[in-house]
Amino acid sequence: MNTTDRLKELNNLFLRKTFALRAATVSDYFSEHFDQVSYSERSFSRDIKALKEHLAERYPSLEETEGDLIRYSKSENRFYYIRDDISAFPSFSEKELDQIASIIDFNKHLFTGGNGNGIVNKLRAISLENNLMRHEELANWPAIELINEGDRSGSEHVKFLVDAIAGKKPIEITHKGLTTTSSAKKITALPLLIKEYNNGWYTGWYLLFQEITESNTKIALDQLRVFALDRIEQVRISSERVNLRIHPEFQPADFFKQSLGLFRGTQAAEKILIQVRADSWILSYLPKYPIHPSQKQKDTFIFELTLEINQDVEHFLFRYATEIQVIEPAELREKMRVNLALAASLYQ
Repeated sequence: MNTTDRLKELNNLFLRKTFALRAATVSDYFSEHFDQVSYSERSFSRDIKALKEHLAERYPSLEETEGDLIRYSKSENRFYYIRDDISAFPSFSEKELDQIASIIDFNKHLFTGGNGNGIVNKLRAISLENNLMRHEELANWPAIELINEGDRSGSEHVKFLVDAIAGKKPIEITHKGLTTTSSAKKITALPLLIKEYNNGWYTGWYLLFQEITESNTKIALDQLRVFALDRIEQVRISSERVNLRIHPEFQPADFFKQSLGLFRGTQAAEKILIQVRADSWILSYLPKYPIHPSQKQKDTFIFELTLEINQDVEHFLFRYATEIQVIEPAELREKMRVNLALAASLYQ
């Protein structure tokens, strides 16, 4: 463990209020978690001094009025930060995490599908994990496992795109497809919405936009397109002056209204009747967690959906083919039968 990593870990121990921080306990902690066999009192004193210097750089006015920001308690035999809301390195304290969680909780209208609740829960889970009590014997595995997100998100573009969307600013996008033979394409577009999506391999953030051409003068749902942010190589404000007409009641999110997932085709939405097996766990699940906002329960076992039939719908029904049977339309039912027969043939 290098010096910077060691100081950051020591800072984290300071932020854990229940950790009795002194040379011996830190030495035991480093030995147990990082296989650092020797950590002397001299090294500990040197690290404490370095942390004091970091704190003084981050909180100069506080040090000027309070003196040393790390102190020693003889009665408790431990070192401590003089305030709970300071840190030698940029990080979130328990109080700050809770404040952020509360702000998101108050603004859940910015999130779709309950994602605001998910972020709030994750932040509070992190806060709990950072402040675990010191039990006599700790489990050697993490108490919480969160979803690994953001690897394909293209998050470096988000700040720029949000500003361009809010300001209705045309942008130039250089986009490259996923295949190795794909060539980069450059288009001029009006960005409209960033859509978060997590379903199978289609994971990350997507940009909904309308391409700007000489013949395009009006924003329309049937002209909108979607690019994955992680496939955008470059994006910048366009120098072109455009005058697109946008209806006062236009809502970009309506693009996804009749889709189960992210992608929308050119077909109209159709009514889909599905029958759930009488002894299926899905029967008690669907009323609480609808497949789609259009879902209606026709009787005990029959449900109706109004959706554009595309790959997302077919993949969903195929995934739960042992629980759900397609009744209508006939074309979708036949397609499910053919695909299931093909799948069964692979096991013969």
